[in-house]
Amino acid sequence: MSTGLAATILLVLLPAVMLMAQPYGRGNGNGNGPGYGWSADQNGPECRIPGLSDEQKAEIEKLRTAHIRKANLIRAEIGEKEARLNTLRLAEKEDVKAIDKTIDEISKLRGDLMKERESHKREVRALLNEDQKAWFDARPGRGKGDGYGKGNGRGNRAGYGGGRGYRNCPRN
Repeated sequence: MSTGLAATILLVLLPAVMLMAQPYGRGNGNGNGPGYGWSADQNGPECRIPGLSDEQKAEIEKLRTAHIRKANLIRAEIGEKEARLNTLRLAEKEDVKAIDKTIDEISKLRGDLMKERESHKREVRALLNEDQKAWFDARPGRGKGDGYGKGNGRGNRAGYGGGRGYRNCPRN
């Protein structure tokens, strides 16, 4: 093979090889991948707690709806505070007191959200009989479900979902 032909092949293949060797980026990949959300095997307010009566299901659904409203309001407020924090961080003249105050407010709201989750869990648990409580207490609070999230930068690939959901619905 001539030197010129080898050089031409090298010049053509080298950029392609270099591009393939690049690490994944953040990209546009809205992947249907593992994430936190409703699991495919769950259907409704009973959330697989065995032996729930129709009254229990209805009451859990009411509690769940009220909890989701409260939690969503707190999450929205956290989002607003985080946006404010980003604005403060990007300001030409840094206001350290305002940044610290906003961080404290975000921390308090996150604590409020944790307290709301625990309160909701206690309210639901109070509706259960002893067998149901044993089952309920043995299950983790969050479950993997179908989520949407950032892919790996090469188009639509599996990503990590950011949705919030329940494995045992009362524990979000």
